[in-house]
Amino acid sequence: MNTMINTVLGGRYTILETVGVGGMSVVYKAVDSVENRFVAIKVLKPEFLSDERFRRRFLNESRAIAMLSHVNIVDVYDVNFEGDNQYIVMEYIEGRTLKEYMEFTGAIPIGEVFGYIKQTLRALRHAHERGIVHRDIKPQNIMLLDDGTIKVMDFGIAHVSNFETITMTDTAIGSVHYISPEQAKGLPVDDKSDIYSTGVMLYEMMTGVLPFTGETPVTVALKQVQTEPKKPSEVNPNVSKGMEQIILKAMKKDPAERYQHAKEMLVDIKILEDNKDWVFDYPDAPVVEKKPENPVEEEKKPEPEIKKEPETVVPKKKKKKVTAKQRKWRVIRNKLLAVTAGVFLAVVLVMFGLGVMFTVVNQLNDDLIELPNLVGQVASDVMADPRYNSFFEFSDESRYDDTIGAGLIVEQSPEEGNYSRGTKVKLVVSNGKRTVTVPDVNGWEEAQAIVKLKQSDLLYEIIQTQSDSVEDGKVIRTEPSKSTTVPVGTTVKLYVSFTTEATRVYVPGLVGYKEEIARQTLQKSQLYYFSVRYEYDDFVEKGYVISQSIEKETIVDVSEEIIIVVSLGSVADAIANGTYMPQNDQSTAFDDYYDTGE
Repeated sequence: MNTMINTVLGGRYTILETVGVGGMSVVYKAVDSVENRFVAIKVLKPEFLSDERFRRRFLNESRAIAMLSHVNIVDVYDVNFEGDNQYIVMEYIEGRTLKEYMEFTGAIPIGEVFGYIKQTLRALRHAHERGIVHRDIKPQNIMLLDDGTIKVMDFGIAHVSNFETITMTDTAIGSVHYISPEQAKGLPVDDKSDIYSTGVMLYEMMTGVLPFTGETPVTVALKQVQTEPKKPSEVNPNVSKGMEQIILKAMKKDPAERYQHAKEMLVDIKILEDNKDWVFDYPDAPVVEKKPENPVEEEKKPEPEIKKEPETVVPKKKKKKVTAKQRKWRVIRNKLLAVTAGVFLAVVLVMFGLGVMFTVVNQLNDDLIELPNLVGQVASDVMADPRYNSFFEFSDESRYDDTIGAGLIVEQSPEEGNYSRGTKVKLVVSNGKRTVTVPDVNGWEEAQAIVKLKQSDLLYEIIQTQSDSVEDGKVIRTEPSKSTTVPVGTTVKLYVSFTTEATRVYVPGLVGYKEEIARQTLQKSQLYYFSVRYEYDDFVEKGYVISQSIEKETIVDVSEEIIIVVSLGSVADAIANGTYMPQNDQSTAFDDYYDTGE
């Protein structure tokens, strides 16, 4: 692959050297002559250019990274999917992977662990909130910079829910030592799968060893599914009770028992960092009793002989004469014994009957067929699959859905469970997103065209273009072009005849600034139409900007409205001060924070 050294891509990226080789791509260090900076360029290997599956995965990675903007995620600068060279241009990072660091140090000091795991969880929280599941979280994909900052890399097998559906084979291609049980079984995954992988990584950071190893990948995968991990404190006695609880909760086999969001785990990490001796009120992982491989019955020890004393001859006593009163008492006693015996026999018969009944019920249950959760699967494949159509009678109806692709199952009735043979199962199948026709706005004023697109449920992007034939400020053309049928929510590019520079400005970066400074910055930028929304955030100081509705350095019209979100500070502080007001979009992680008593 060194044949690309000194090659110039896109007329600006000169490749200098190879820095990494993966299964389907090569990563080069290059220099960007336009920005005068080093960049990392991931190039799809030539042998995969004709393979649609690898091309899709490569495109998926670029989409995933492009949707993200976070200090702990590698930035993407440029992508190209035309011609013979398909590549992604990313931020170049000087450092080493977390795996390389652990191979050098073994178990990592607790202070560093807190720093690395918090940054990883913040990156995952950012990705998950945008519908992206990484699916390959491992220390090999965590870059460690000299200042202690980490960068999450390699979204090559990430699941971007808004773009495509992952096939059954693709869902189990993460590194086997870190994949979740559901991923090892080839089942659909969500953000809780990344939580499991983070738990494995945290286990390794705290103990210096992996929880599961084996001679083959299959052996390790089976352990991920079937075997409970050895408690971290048994490997490293310095692992605190609270840290062990966090690790084991993140590594629960059942996704429903894990942390449901990265923020929940982040809150627990923060609590433990503040109080190293903290013990949480949730149970540990189940302790599995180890049975001997070749159990041998214990030999019965012979009972010691008991020496009998020599019998003493006792002279026979004369029988006493039984009185009438004594005979009457014997009759009453015998009747009582008979009644007691009858009651006992009745109880035995009832217990026997119940046992027979439970046996019959269990037999009936054994005849029931399991109906899994089919939501998200291809409807035609499900209804043609003999594993399902041999036992269930399917019917289907369709509807538009903006979140699930066409042909995929949106709902099922009844839900997953055990049902008798012949049960009717109704599937609701997605038609994909609703579609709309791009309106003809050529020659319209920019503002009019924007209103028309919004009325058609379409997004827009303004591209200023010099034109000698179209009046300033009017639309030259659109992309997609007029009368094209597109999904609702599609971004339509409006090519607008060049207008005066005063009406177009750059959006400044506001995140991390105090509210008052942000307001002043917007006004200085001639962006007077802005609004402020307030939200609680455990990790952003009160009064500082959390996010902004339009990314920094975007060119917009001065009339564009911008929303900035300002932190109200920690919910815990608000409760303590008596100023807390519940919010509709408040995360459930906040409730977990206060249940600890802090």
